[in-house]
Formats: sequence, C-alpha cells, structure tokens
Amino acid sequence: MDNVYCKKDVSLTTGEKETFSKHLRKLELSHNIWDLFQEWVSMSAGNIDFFYLKVYRYDELIGLALFLKIKSFDIRASYSKLRKNGFLSAFASVLSTLGRNCVYLSLRNLVTANITRPFFYKEPEMEDIVMAAILNHLKNEKEADMVTIIDTSKNDNHYESAGFVKYPCSSEAWFDATRYSDITEYLNEHRSLKKNLSRRKSMISEEICQGPVSDIDKKQIKECIDCSVANSRVYNPCQQFFEDNLFKVEVFNSDKYVHIFIRIDNKIAGFHTFQVSGSSMGGVVGGFNRDYSQKNFVYERVIVASLDFAIKNNIKRVHYSLVDNYTKLRLVDSLEPCGIYFYSRNPLNRSIFKSTFKFSDVFELYLLEKQGLSKYGGQKLVQVNPDPESKRIM
Repeated sequence: MDNVYCKKDVSLTTGEKETFSKHLRKLELSHNIWDLFQEWVSMSAGNIDFFYLKVYRYDELIGLALFLKIKSFDIRASYSKLRKNGFLSAFASVLSTLGRNCVYLSLRNLVTANITRPFFYKEPEMEDIVMAAILNHLKNEKEADMVTIIDTSKNDNHYESAGFVKYPCSSEAWFDATRYSDITEYLNEHRSLKKNLSRRKSMISEEICQGPVSDIDKKQIKECIDCSVANSRVYNPCQQFFEDNLFKVEVFNSDKYVHIFIRIDNKIAGFHTFQVSGSSMGGVVGGFNRDYSQKNFVYERVIVASLDFAIKNNIKRVHYSLVDNYTKLRLVDSLEPCGIYFYSRNPLNRSIFKSTFKFSDVFELYLLEKQGLSKYGGQKLVQVNPDPESKRIM
C-alpha cells in the first residue's frame, strides 16, 4: 500500500478512460460504459454530488471507483414505512435535517446501468491493491458520516478486510442470452407465460427503437415512471434528483440507448430503457402505467422483448438490477448474489443502522427473494459460468 493513494475528481479524460481498456475488454464492455455516469457528474447540484475516486500508485492511475455523495441524507429514502405515514414522514424529515449526515454511496444500477461493478483496474492483478486503497480512503474520509456500497458477494473479502459490515440484500437478476438460439426456446420453458402473452383484450403492440424520443412519448413515459414510483417497494437514495434530471440527460434525447415500448391502444403502457455496452445490456430506467398494464402482462412483455432483442443481436447478458418483485424473480434465468456493505466511524450511526435495517426497503426485498425462491424452486439453483459466483435458475 506504500505510495498508493486516492483522489476525488469530477472529470475523466479520454486518456484516463484508455487506462482501463484492458479491464473493459476482459468484461466485453465498450467505452460507452462511462456515458451515463459522466452526465450525472455534470449535473451534480445542491446536496447531490457524483464523483470519480481515482487510485494512484506514485503518479500512475491504476484504479477507479464511481460514487455519489448525499448531504443531508434523507432517511425516508430507505424506509417505505416512513414515506407512507404522514406523521412518521414529517418526523423523519426533521431528524434528517437535524442530523445532516453525509453519506457516500456506490450503486451499480445508478452509475453503470447494472452492467458492471463500479470499480475498475488498470490490470486484473491490481484488484486487491485498488480495492484496499478505495475502502481505506472512504473509512478515513472526514466528510463521510456513513459509507454504503452494494456489491457482489464474491467480493466479501475486500470489505471484511477493510472493516465494513455486510448486510443482506436481494440478488442481481439477469439473463444468460447465450442459452437460447431463439426466443421460442425460452417461452417453451415458461408455458404459462407463453399462454398469457397470447391473450389480447386490447390492441397491444411492441416497439424497440433508439431515440431521440418524441415529446408525446416522453409525456407517456413520465406517466409510467410516476405510477411505478408511487407503487414502488424501494426508492433509490437520490430519487427526486433522478426524477428531476432524467429527461435532461441523453437517455431519451439521443440514439445511445435502446427503448422497449409496449403500447396498448397506441399509448405507452410500459417501457424499459437499456444501455448496450459490448456484449451486455443493462436497464437504465423502466415504468408501467397500471391504468393500462394490469391484466395485459405488460411487464412480462417487456422482459421477453428484451431477451429477444439480446438473442437477435448477439448480446450475451441482459441485466435487470436487484430482484424487487416476484415476476422478475420467476422469469429471469440467472442470479448474482449481492450484499450491502456499510461503514461508519460513529458508534451511534452503526448502532442505528444495525437496529433499523430489518425495517428497511432493501431487507424487505431480500425477504421477498428468499420467499420467492422457496415458492418457485430455489433449491434448483446451480453454479454457472462465466461468473463463478452467479447462479442460474434451472
């Protein structure tokens, strides 16, 4: 660890991106993996800041992590029970304001479209050095009252060595598209799904396209997002920032992303937007208008369409973020175990986090997955390649 140090930055040059080309090639990713986070960095404002944490050995860049800082952190973002109760919500708001806790977070769904971990290395053998430097830097960051990272469980050793505490989390859900030569092979494994998709009580159409998206479609997309947020089991920690800025970035204003729209009577009833990077595609955002989507299996249609697109375009993996509902758990064919890794120098923060975690949204998702695996045959999970820590639902 001698002469290895970290430095925060708000830019990543073309030359610095090239430093991690070998890392991207190993993961079969392209350089557009930086695009979404780069836009979030440029839009940092108020109490939300996105930043690069660069790792140097002497003056040589050898590692990188993608993080966001929230100050003051609103504890309601992690507890739906607080959000849905007027009195408790107001009380929690006051506590958040008085506490003014500064939280550093790294969540792959927000910064890399779920496609990869938000940690990068110049050389694969540098992983241990880089991760140790990043975690030790975060522990000693005076500004950070708490640090929370969602990461794959195969990296437990990094966090244990650094003194982080692991808490349970639902798994990353994904498709191994290489299993199928045609979407009919998948549907034949899910005969009830195949039957449901054949039912059409309305005029239902599927559209897969790149942007820019029209203003009319943006309005319908926003209605879908608003409905999903209102009924969501979990918020991301900067939910309002995300909603306020989503239509300002290139997600819907360029041809860099793939959109899957399910229309009912010509209106978007549900959608999911993906970023394609190399041989993987990952979900950026999705939403469903329940006034139209219920009983029309819109969510299922989006999932099937995404897998079909991947098969036809030689994409190997489709990432769907953490398990957050039974339908996703039932339909995906692979899971990647994850954990929440927490650190705080403050004993009171550690005690509060530990004692309240079982009431958090993320713990509810963990229980949902556990119950769902029992219901849908979790005992049939087996190890799969290319990731030895990933599991496939057979």
